[in-house]
Amino acid sequence: MKVPVQNRSRERVEQILKTAKELIGEKGIDAVSMREIAQTAGIQIGSLYQYFPGKSTLLLSIMTEYYDFMFEETKRILDPVRTIEELEIASEKAFKQFVSVFQKDPALANLWAGARAIPELVIEDNRDTYRNADLMVRTMIRCLPNLKESELRPFALYFSHTLGMIVRFVREIDNEHGKAVLKETLDILKLKLREFDSLAKKKAKVKKRI
Repeated sequence: MKVPVQNRSRERVEQILKTAKELIGEKGIDAVSMREIAQTAGIQIGSLYQYFPGKSTLLLSIMTEYYDFMFEETKRILDPVRTIEELEIASEKAFKQFVSVFQKDPALANLWAGARAIPELVIEDNRDTYRNADLMVRTMIRCLPNLKESELRPFALYFSHTLGMIVRFVREIDNEHGKAVLKETLDILKLKLREFDSLAKKKAKVKKRI
């Protein structure tokens, strides 16, 4: 990918990305061609390929932008957390924010739905899963210092990866069923946090005996 330096070039790249997101949100990944993106954005197809050598590169740029935004927002919510009680409140806030971003932007849902069919996006998706899991683990250890990373990471990876799939599924089903699924997912997260809290307290008692 050609990195834009001049203001005009940056504006052109922003217009390309904006146009691509709008078209993908309306039609889905497969139905949108590079030529259509160029025509809708009002640029030559050759100029589009100068910045994005292929469709996968363009999709990867869009996904990375989404991933970075959501990670930074989640990090902003979790960074001040110091207790398990604060973590439960912050987790619900981060969860609802993630769901809100997904529901407001159809391009994100369509991109994520097609991501598993494109190797570059699979790699980026897995990288983002590990990054979010690391954030979850660091936050939980800060709140529950008696626990080990190895005890927390499996759930952190599981939840970080499956949350996106759950939110995509919710978009495809009846609204009331979708709300129920999201509530169930949030309840599972809270129950797991309480389970970790209980485990940490048991370990603390053992340490006192020793």
